[in-house]
Formats: sequence, structure tokens, C-alpha cells
Amino acid sequence: MVPRTAQGRFTDGQLIALQLVSLWLVGTLGAITVGWLVVLAAFLHVPWLALPAPILSIGTAYLAGYTARTVSPLTVRPWPRLGWAFAVGISGVLGAIFVVEVAEAFDPVEWVAIPFLGLPVALAAGLFVSDWRVRAAAGILGVAVVAGGIAGPAALPEDTAARRLASAGVPHERTLAADLGSQRLPVKATEDSGSLIVEYAPQLWVSPVWTFVTDAVESCETSVKTDWRLDNATCAQVGEGEFLRKNTEKIEFIQRRGAVSLHVAGNHNWKPDELRELAAKTHPLTDAEIIAALPKAKSGHRTDVPAEYAKFVRSIFSGGSIGFGR
Repeated sequence: MVPRTAQGRFTDGQLIALQLVSLWLVGTLGAITVGWLVVLAAFLHVPWLALPAPILSIGTAYLAGYTARTVSPLTVRPWPRLGWAFAVGISGVLGAIFVVEVAEAFDPVEWVAIPFLGLPVALAAGLFVSDWRVRAAAGILGVAVVAGGIAGPAALPEDTAARRLASAGVPHERTLAADLGSQRLPVKATEDSGSLIVEYAPQLWVSPVWTFVTDAVESCETSVKTDWRLDNATCAQVGEGEFLRKNTEKIEFIQRRGAVSLHVAGNHNWKPDELRELAAKTHPLTDAEIIAALPKAKSGHRTDVPAEYAKFVRSIFSGGSIGFGR
């Protein structure tokens, strides 16, 4: 923050710049440190969990107004300064939520928005400074940011299973899903040398499962090109085009189908016959399974920012869950 004695050592223009920059930096730091509580409040629908964010934002705004009282006519006296701090602080919190919603359209690289989390509080403060040129610049920039934050994500391609799979670079016929029930979706899928390693997390009495497709495995000596392999494993042929690999931790059943081989693996809670039965019921990933397992395309996806913004804010005070979908 600007020291109290700074008012006598800096020009009005320098004081304005110092106040706005300090609010930007502190706003960004506050969003990083306590902003997660706002997300938690929205997910759990517990409004009081979000209180530290506006309290911190209003408090730092009040301190900024106090240390540079001549920057705005509203910060000269205590009570108007408190109202100014409330308006600036709340605008900063609501603006940071808007920045996050815009950034979500560019998932999984939304972290690039971190430097902009403190911009709303600085723009809000800029609207109240004495210099009309700064007020005009803050207003124009604010309108441009909001308009761009709405129009940009709305112009992006729609997030679809086909786009996610294309981004992974794996043909649909080279994907493999295990039939573990309609409620048992994969949790992760990783591209590996042209194959898609699909992972199912443990759930109740069902142990973890991995599935993927490779070029045909002719024998135990056939080299599999993926990095997913069992170290120090034994291998045995257990049927026509069928092989069983296992080590001290995992067991892998391989079944040839034409020009490819299916791989179904798990820990030692799985028996070979169970993995064979599971392999018989495998299928290419459905759209729902692709959405559950693969991240969004890095080029961004179409987002209705105003609708998502309203949904997020509403979820803090109501029972509607924002969820954590990919």
C-alpha cells in the first residue's frame, strides 16, 4: 500500500497510479489466497464461507483510500470513504468471478487469467478518481473488458466429444471402454503413442481398471508401443490371440481382434476370467465417456458467460450446484 506520507511526496497523477496498481496487485493476491472460499461456498451453497473474500477486498480498498485520500473526493472523509471502499471492494469480488468465468472458456489453460483477477477492483477505483481522464479511461476499458469477455467465449467452437477426441489425436475406433455400469464412467484418459489409456478409479468393491487398444499382439515377445506396461512381468498365452501379463501389483489381459489387440488391466483383485469377461463387453468410448475422461480442447470452447456467471452467483445462495465438470 502507499504510505501515509506519500501524499506529500508524490504528484496527484503518481498517487492515482500507485493506488490503482496497489489495488490491482492486492486484488490479485486476495483472489488467489481466499478466492477458493467463494468457489467452495458456491459448491456447498454456504454463503458465509465466501465472507472472507469481500471483507478482505473492502478492507484493502479502505486502506488504499485512507493512504491516498486526495485521489478521490469520496475518500477524503471516513464515512464516504467507507461507502467508496464497499463499492470498490464488492465490484472487485464480482469482477474477479467474471474473469474466472471468462477463463473457464479456455480451460485447461485458464491459469493465464491469474494476473487479471485484480483488474476489476482497479477499474472500479478508477471510476471514482478526481481526474476525469482516468475516469473515462477506466470506464472505456471496463466496457471493453466486459464486452470482450462475453463476445470472445461466445464465438468459440462448441465443446463436443468429437472435439475433445480430435484434440487427443486418437481415432474413435482406437478407444476402449469397459462396461462397468452406466454410473461407472472413466475418470481419466491419456493419449499414449496413438492409443488412449482409459482409467477407471476404484469404487466401493470394484477395483481400478485400465483399458486401451494397440496394434495386434502376436506373442509374448511382441513389443507394445505404449509407455503403459508392467515392469518385471511374466507373460503366458491363455488362448487363441489371448495373453496374460502380470507382476506383483497388476494383471493385464490381452485379446486380439483383427488388426488390433484389446488390453484390459487391473490390480490383483481381478481374476483372469473376470478380465476376459470384461474384455468381451468392451466398446468404443461413448460421447458421455469421452466428456468424463478427456479434457476440453486447448483452443477453448463456446461459453455463455452471462448465464454461467449468474448460475455461479446464484449457487452461493441457493441449492443449485455449479458442479465441477470438465
